[in-house]
Amino acid sequence: MAFEIIIDGYNLIRRFPPLSRVEARDFSRGREVLLEWLTEYRRQKPHPITVVFDGVRGGGFSEERDFFKGIKVLYSQVGQTADDIIKRLVSKAPGNFLVVTSDVELGFFCRSRSAGWIPSEEFAQRIQKKSRGQEREEDQEGISSRPGKKKGLSRRPSKQKKSEKMYWEKI
Repeated sequence: MAFEIIIDGYNLIRRFPPLSRVEARDFSRGREVLLEWLTEYRRQKPHPITVVFDGVRGGGFSEERDFFKGIKVLYSQVGQTADDIIKRLVSKAPGNFLVVTSDVELGFFCRSRSAGWIPSEEFAQRIQKKSRGQEREEDQEGISSRPGKKKGLSRRPSKQKKSEKMYWEKI
């Protein structure tokens, strides 16, 4: 199943220390580094990616769109937040998106529309692990394979975990 990844841009930057350190020194450079990092990821996994930022310096009178090496970039307008844009996008075609944000309210909204949701920190860590080649099978399944664990029904993942696994395997 093809899906698009929608990223709450500033949320990811501020939740991932390497990016937040860059942003602390130079605000616009933080965005650039994020987009470069996502470009590298997109070379490995060619999912369409949309990054949504709150409008630059209070936003313009209309929503701004841009492209950066194949990544769609959206900036909100005055009186609108990145969350508003993400909600609108997810509402148009529910189930076809994986939303990256640590905003719990936005995450629950996405789940209510059958869209996938991954907290920013987890998304960043998974991409970093994949780039280093350190991801283990137990991380993908969310189930520890340590000896001494009970076997049987209690190890069966919930429907929610199964749907998350579907997205996580494709990231």
